Amino acid sequence: MSNTNKEELHALIERMPDDFTLEDLQYRLFVLQKLEKAEYQLKQGCKTSTLDEMRELVKKWLN
Repeated sequence: MSNTNKEELHALIERMPDDFTLEDLQYRLFVLQKLEKAEYQLKQGCKTSTLDEMRELVKKWLN
């Protein structure tokens, strides 16, 4: 997570339930990383697909 600093990671851990697992933490870090990447791509002007476009693509894959 390129834009996340120690304080933000510490805050993330503090918000986790007391009985969280390493897998729970890894998943949250994975999601945050994906969100940061998507935000960066949007700022760079990368094209995103609409829900309808994705549905059409799935239809093509399934046929």
